[in-house]
Amino acid sequence: MRSIPVAMTWEMLSRGRWSLIGMALAANAVPALVLSALHLKGALEPGDQSQVTMQMLIVQINMFVFAAGVFVAQGGPARLFAIPVASPTLVTWRMFPAMAIVSLETLVSTAALNAIFDLAWPLWGPALFVAAAVAAVQATFLFCDKSTWLIWAYGLVTMVLALWYRSRYGATFSSMGPTQMWSEVTPFEVLTLLAFVAISWYLGVVGVARSRRGDALASLGILAWLERVFDPTLKTGQMFRTPVEAQSWLEWQRKGGAMPAGVVFCLILGVSGWLIFNRDPQDLLLGFVAGGGLLSVLGLVIGLMMGNVGANDAIFEMGHFRATRPMTSTEMARTILKTAGKSVCVAWSIWAAAFLALYLTLRATNSFPQQTLPKELIWWYFPATLLGPWIVVTALTSVGLIGRSQLFVQLLFALLTPFFGLVFLSSFLSRQANSQLIQGLAAGFGVVFVLGTAWAFVAAHRRLLIGSTTVYLGSSVWVMLSALVVLARVLDFVGSTAVFVFVIGLAALAVAPLATAPLAVMWNRNR
Repeated sequence: MRSIPVAMTWEMLSRGRWSLIGMALAANAVPALVLSALHLKGALEPGDQSQVTMQMLIVQINMFVFAAGVFVAQGGPARLFAIPVASPTLVTWRMFPAMAIVSLETLVSTAALNAIFDLAWPLWGPALFVAAAVAAVQATFLFCDKSTWLIWAYGLVTMVLALWYRSRYGATFSSMGPTQMWSEVTPFEVLTLLAFVAISWYLGVVGVARSRRGDALASLGILAWLERVFDPTLKTGQMFRTPVEAQSWLEWQRKGGAMPAGVVFCLILGVSGWLIFNRDPQDLLLGFVAGGGLLSVLGLVIGLMMGNVGANDAIFEMGHFRATRPMTSTEMARTILKTAGKSVCVAWSIWAAAFLALYLTLRATNSFPQQTLPKELIWWYFPATLLGPWIVVTALTSVGLIGRSQLFVQLLFALLTPFFGLVFLSSFLSRQANSQLIQGLAAGFGVVFVLGTAWAFVAAHRRLLIGSTTVYLGSSVWVMLSALVVLARVLDFVGSTAVFVFVIGLAALAVAPLATAPLAVMWNRNR
């Protein structure tokens, strides 16, 4: 390479050549699914007012998912501090390539959706906004690196960006929602976005320069006080009784609080947004109900975090120091699963307690809406909000524990390929044919989940990673969950046979980590 800036840009594209493609597909998966469903039902009207809200949300989903992939491809900033360039140059060639690639992806994504579904959504306004948003978020992480101020700074930046972005689609604090498309970018808006970028660049330079000196932001000591009160350090001379106990403590310290903290952050952000934009009790109650389902979405990030046993966030391969600890692969896997289960339970309890508090408050103040909950919401939804995050988190944890990033990308492509193929074929098939195809894929995935789980238990048992007791326990839990699914089928809660088979497969995934996690740790540890 002729220059360090070119080398930095090339490294980002080289390290993330597959993950960026996967993240781009993942970012467009949910929007394409929603738009395809609306298109099949004939409910996709380009001139409808709901298109404004959809465009706003889809742009944000696309930005968050793809930008996360870009940040991972860039790696941590600390590894670049020894490069012989000034801090402004380092920040410039870290920030601006990320802005360019995320903005370009948003532009291409919106243009593709316009072409496929005939939407006529605006292109340049959202593309320019996501570029400025990437700069602001990256500057926040650079300025507050390894500081407890990061959460609060990120919340403030997110709120400012969200309010400004909302103002492009109508009155900022209107309770009627977005009313217009951001069809024209004015010179004042361009100057505002440039000001966001300039401020972000300056704060990023200040943060990098401070970190390179080894200095840190001033702290109020709140986190240290909470740690002293709720999690005091061990007394001098006190030791853990076993390596497993020490490893369990370490896993919880590093990763256990991530999902509960994410739920608290989402609750604060959601209630704040409701107070600013809506203030309708019915929408708040429905938002809390939907929050139970969104726990599984949060589990997508937490699962990869739990499965990371490498030296840093970007490396999933187990290092020599961890691989030589005096523990079996089964014990190591169980400590990770124990941490994941505890984290999911605490996060679900926070959501359930907040939902119950809201329910009782609305009842006590006679503010309970007439239409309480959707008719489709039946008894199994609330247990599913606990089981769903467990399945998502532990499944991705097992994948991460393998320690093969390339294999993870291949699995992602394998899962997304049928979906995008279905989206492509939906425009050529009739509604009945599409329904049959979807049901066939659902039943096929259910069968694959059951057979894959059975294979994992057999393989783990043959390698002496799990005993007969674990096999019997896993089989019993799966039979019990399957019996509940059969009961739901008898009571006509599960509609078609394909959905019935798919849910049976998901029940198998609930117990699969008992075998897949030890297998993954063994493969990673002895690669």
